[in-house]
Amino acid sequence: MSIIFQLSSQRKEKSEQGNRFVSALIQQNPEFLSEIINCLNSENYALLGDCVEVCTMLSEGDPALIAPYSDKVIALVQHKNTRVRWEAMHTIALLAPLIPDLVFSVWEEMEKQFFSEKSVIVRDYIVVCAGNLAKSGMQYAEKIYPFLITALSAYQTHHAKLVLEGLKKSISNLSGYLDEMSEIVEIYLQHPKPSIRKAALQLQKSIPR
Repeated sequence: MSIIFQLSSQRKEKSEQGNRFVSALIQQNPEFLSEIINCLNSENYALLGDCVEVCTMLSEGDPALIAPYSDKVIALVQHKNTRVRWEAMHTIALLAPLIPDLVFSVWEEMEKQFFSEKSVIVRDYIVVCAGNLAKSGMQYAEKIYPFLITALSAYQTHHAKLVLEGLKKSISNLSGYLDEMSEIVEIYLQHPKPSIRKAALQLQKSIPR
């Protein structure tokens, strides 16, 4: 029997249990992955969302398994269905360290999407993707840094915590911006949200003296 029938939507489940079952099955039997990949062009949005979620789950534990199909997933980050967009963006954020050139090639579109995207979750994963890409090399960090700084204050600082975490993880590739980051940290150490203050403090500790 096809593993497609074990996906949550096909089992009429409202939870992710079926998708987690399929993800675990593929980890044990990678040959089944082709069935998921073949459905990444499905016009059934519930099924498509399940398949991309399975890609996300696999990318969390074994990103190398999904990386060869990243071009199919990245084609979905602007899909009209919100769930498909956020699962696709989550997967690409996880894969970014393995596919930096591919992500970099479409970064301008992702950056524009951040400022027009209505879904908070999709925007979150764009920020995470940016941090992971900046961590992957100085050539990427130089391009990503202006976006991260702008994203700090975007949407009433809603994404500031993730931006600060992205700056911290890519600090070794941003040596030319340390003074500016030190000044920015001082501002966010005074932020009313504890989670943002904590992220700012962690970034401050990571800045070489």
